Amino acid sequence: MKHHIMIALGLLLGLTFALRLARAILTPGLGIAEVYLAGGLVLSVWLIIGGLAEWRHVRANRTSGDETGEDEVQS
Repeated sequence: MKHHIMIALGLLLGLTFALRLARAILTPGLGIAEVYLAGGLVLSVWLIIGGLAEWRHVRANRTSGDETGEDEVQS
């Protein structure tokens, strides 16, 4: 279930930062606010890609015979 949270959080952050960045770009001049907001977009994309990769990994484990879809913890 962790991958669902990562994807949802990434989408929420992406929407928030994209809207704020669009409004910030409309103001004259470029500054630190635009860099901050662009960094937030990069973070949201990173969360979405990581969540999708984990989702694919869990789904592949389920089809290969692992019923839980989670890796075993090695001590």
